[in-house]
Amino acid sequence: MLNVMIIDDEERIRLGLAKLVEQVGENVKITGIYSNGQELLDNLDLTNVDLIITDIKMPQMSGLELIEKVQQLRPAVKFAVVSGFNDFAFARSAIRLGVEEYLLKPVETADLAQLLLRVTEKLNKEGNRQSAVLDDYYRLLLSSAPERLPDQLRLEACQELEDLPLFLDHYTAIVIHAQSDQVNARIGRIVEGWARETKIVSWEVDITVVIASIGSGDYGDTARNLGMTLLQAMPANVRVRMGVSGLFASPSTLRECYKQAKTSLQYAWYDSGIRACYSADQLPKRRDDPSVPHRLIDREFRSVLRMLDIERANTAISTWLEEISQQRPLWHNLKEYCSLVQGVVHHEKLERNLITPGSEEEPAEWLPQLFSDWEAYSQAFLSWVQTQFRVLKDTNQENRVVENIKSFIHEHYTEELELHQLAEVVYLTPSYLSKMFRTKTGETITDYIISVRMEQAKKLLCAEYGLKTYEVGQKVGYSDPAYFNKVFKKVVGLTPKEYRDRVRS
Repeated sequence: MLNVMIIDDEERIRLGLAKLVEQVGENVKITGIYSNGQELLDNLDLTNVDLIITDIKMPQMSGLELIEKVQQLRPAVKFAVVSGFNDFAFARSAIRLGVEEYLLKPVETADLAQLLLRVTEKLNKEGNRQSAVLDDYYRLLLSSAPERLPDQLRLEACQELEDLPLFLDHYTAIVIHAQSDQVNARIGRIVEGWARETKIVSWEVDITVVIASIGSGDYGDTARNLGMTLLQAMPANVRVRMGVSGLFASPSTLRECYKQAKTSLQYAWYDSGIRACYSADQLPKRRDDPSVPHRLIDREFRSVLRMLDIERANTAISTWLEEISQQRPLWHNLKEYCSLVQGVVHHEKLERNLITPGSEEEPAEWLPQLFSDWEAYSQAFLSWVQTQFRVLKDTNQENRVVENIKSFIHEHYTEELELHQLAEVVYLTPSYLSKMFRTKTGETITDYIISVRMEQAKKLLCAEYGLKTYEVGQKVGYSDPAYFNKVFKKVVGLTPKEYRDRVRS
């Protein structure tokens, strides 16, 4: 809505001009019609005005003098001058004062309509720019600790906000956490209906902050009631958690107010069900011992995981999660606790050579704010831990299979060893055994058999001088002397005879 005031010393002209403004302007409201400049100045603080259309030639105070006085009091107000004199000196003076338009009497309807449209667009642009600046100040004061802000920037932000109606008395912050675009739209509609000053700010994923004024006529539980009003209006199928702060005053305390509301939100995040809301005065006074989660992991989980007692490890982690839910730690502490479990699992996998030092295969940090509530978070984390259990267990079983195959080869290397025969020993398919063995050892089963036979052959060549080289070959599983010589030279770099002669010399 564009608020317009008309000033002209001729009643017929000012009334006609006011009527014409209302006829040609959409969303335009006449908020004052005055016969002289002093009358307007006397009423300037009593009503809103965006545009003043004034005659230039008036007794006692000219239109140009009026513009200068109003600009000192209300710099944002726009002006247009109307005159019956086609005098360039007047136009030049009006332009110097920054008026939007110089109109000649009688005012043309098209010219007036164009003026109103241009002023409306200009005010909208200025309002958007100012709103964006104020939004930046809100986010700055809410998200940054005061001691981390340059003094000049912090003072500037506080000064720009402190004159807003929102901070004339006390205020509260309501922090809403929900993973749904429907929620933000719903919040905006509900807050618009409140008979109080409000501001909606958002800069974190899935978190919206509502700042609401609390006046002297409100009750002690007004802040919490506002939170409950919002909560009850949320979509029925969306999980929503809210936290409400106590009462604060002045923009300088916005960060403290936000932290209090977010602490309440994080406490509510652990509740079961679709919705939950806590206010700061509902939070328990006790402080939980942060060492308890560490002790539970060190006492139970770490040892049973090392033994690969998966059933007990699963019980230990479930008990640990239950203890966490009872304590309801703040999100940054919860993330730290989960990192502790990740570290134990990571260390165990390193010890078992499942990963190499510096491996980046572990998941990213477990950030609570990315989950709708504790139930979703704990189930996801438990699922991840159980997956790691299975990996360790399966790997342990695979390691035993590989060791069994190696032992069998050492006991039967003098015999014909076929892949299908080895697979039957460990009850696996040949292809699966072949792939597993190569993955675990870095070599094929055939290569491993050859290496075992060659080591035995070298021992016999050194210790049994009476044996012919072909007899050595037969004792390590090669009935064909030529093939034995070929394989031995390929692996050792010498023929069996050359190797024996070098060792004996």
